Amino acid sequence: MNAPASVRRATTAWTIAVACGVVESGLAVLRAMSEDALGSDVASQLAIRLPVFAIAGVLIFHFARGRRWARSALTVMLSVLGLTSMAVPAALEISGGRALLGALGGDGPFAWPFLLVRLIHIGGVVAATALMFQPSANRHFAREPMRI
Repeated sequence: MNAPASVRRATTAWTIAVACGVVESGLAVLRAMSEDALGSDVASQLAIRLPVFAIAGVLIFHFARGRRWARSALTVMLSVLGLTSMAVPAALEISGGRALLGALGGDGPFAWPFLLVRLIHIGGVVAATALMFQPSANRHFAREPMRI
């Protein structure tokens, strides 16, 4: 059975969001290299992020194939936990008086590219979440048997 447009668009939005996460990680490594600060902090961040990106890719693959459990996992892992981990620290910094650029993009020459990619990342997560719960997507996942 072909997935409805809402599911196909959600798949695209999830893919864009995860790709933005990968680009953000690359920018963070470049920033650390430019500041001669490439060390264990960067390595530990990559050790967390790279498996998350891989798991997200697997979930997106299964979501696109109509697996209800993947939709649930994407919701919890990326829509709730992932978005919270991006938005809450930035919101706290902004409420403390920091500018949007600093809160989401940091400082230095990588601030603007990071901000742009981060905003696309957040937009992708929000769009994907909204799309995967559209009525047509709900009907699609309701028709699909629960399978692993």
